[in-house]
Parts: sequence; structure tokens; C-alpha cells
Amino acid sequence: MQTTPHGWKIIDADRGVLVLTYEFGAGATSNCFVAKLASGGLLVISPPPRVSAEQLEDLASFGEVEAIATNNGHHHMGLGRWRELFPQARFFAAPGAAERIAKKSKNAGELEPLSALQPLLGDDLALIESPASKCGETWARVKVDGGYVWYASDILANIGDLPAKFLIRMAFTLTKSAPGYRVFHLAHMVIAKDKRAVLRAMLDDIRKHPPTVMVPAHGEILDAPSTAHDTEQLLVAETG
Repeated sequence: MQTTPHGWKIIDADRGVLVLTYEFGAGATSNCFVAKLASGGLLVISPPPRVSAEQLEDLASFGEVEAIATNNGHHHMGLGRWRELFPQARFFAAPGAAERIAKKSKNAGELEPLSALQPLLGDDLALIESPASKCGETWARVKVDGGYVWYASDILANIGDLPAKFLIRMAFTLTKSAPGYRVFHLAHMVIAKDKRAVLRAMLDDIRKHPPTVMVPAHGEILDAPSTAHDTEQLLVAETG
């Protein structure tokens, strides 16, 4: 997998599928996901709160940022900054996410519903709002040559090193949220009303659109030949 000079991982250059890992506090990291809209402009999901001019230059070489979305009501820290950077862009969130963000953020601004984004996506890009979500949990997938690239949001994680702080480390361990490729049980406590319903919905979509690459919101990208099989088995084990 190639990387731009300033850190964007290039998953598929033609479809503008990029990932930037960023820090959002106390050493924690998250992944920003980008893909091209039907127009050729870019959709940015989970924008980082801090981004350098050089990183923006790298991004601009793939297209103009036309739409920005949050994948749930917790990934809102970068919305205000990206609204400043791209005043011409439109901003979107699932209703549950927009409701939480309106209470938690002073600068996120107005967020259009995902239904308004749908006409911009084209046939190869999809954003799916999870059922039984507390905060508008939304995953994404992009059709590329040979399969699909997925953005799993906070439903799945692939965290290698456990957090250094004891209490946080224990929370990850006791909930079996890390290390490795896991259902992100710790996150489900705050994102899901019914975890099994969330996982069943993703499993159905995975079977119809098997991933060749899986990008979790937190952790390393998976691009092994077994990614689709491993993801299906992970979800089957949790849903019965």
C-alpha cells in the first residue's frame, strides 16, 4: 500500500480511497476515510481536528473536497475545523449523530441528513446507517476493482497495542475489544441500543459486498486475502 508524502495511505487512487490516521487525545488514534463521489469530488468521513497544509495538498491532488460526514455522534471533533477549511463543502450526519453533536459541539454547524447525501454518492459508494444505534452509527463501502473497501466505523476495531493507562487497558481487555481484529465491544456500550442487531445488519451487508480491505475507525487497516472470510466469521461468532 502506497502512502502520500505526508501520510495518506492510498488504497485505491482511481476511486480516491484514502486513509489518514490522526490523534484525537491522550495518544488515541482514529482513521479518516476518503472516497470519490459520483462528481469526482471527495467525501471525507471522520475529518481530523488537526490537519497540516501539506496533508491538505496531498489530498487536493485526488480531487476537491465536496462533502464531509461524521460516522457517528462521537466523531465530531474535526467538523468545525473542516468547515473553516472548506466553506463550500456540504456536511452530513445520520439524524441520531446530528442530534448528539448539536448538544456536544459548539462549532460543528448544521448537518444535512444522509438522505441528502445519497444523490451525490453514485453507484459505487454507499453510507449505511446502522439499525439500533444510539448515535447514528454509519459504515461506508466503496466498490473498487476486485471487491469492496469498507470503513467499519466503531463497530469493528483492529487495535494492536493496548492503551498504557491501567484502567483504560483493563476496559479494553475485559470487554475483549483488543488486541487484534475484534468487535469493538467497548464502543458498542455507547453506540448501540442492540449490539446483535447492529452486527447482524453488518453481516448481511458483508455477505453481499465482501471486503477486500477493511478500515476500522480505530486500529490498523486489514488487506489480507482472508479479510472477507475473517470479518464474516467474526460477526457470525457474535450473532449466533
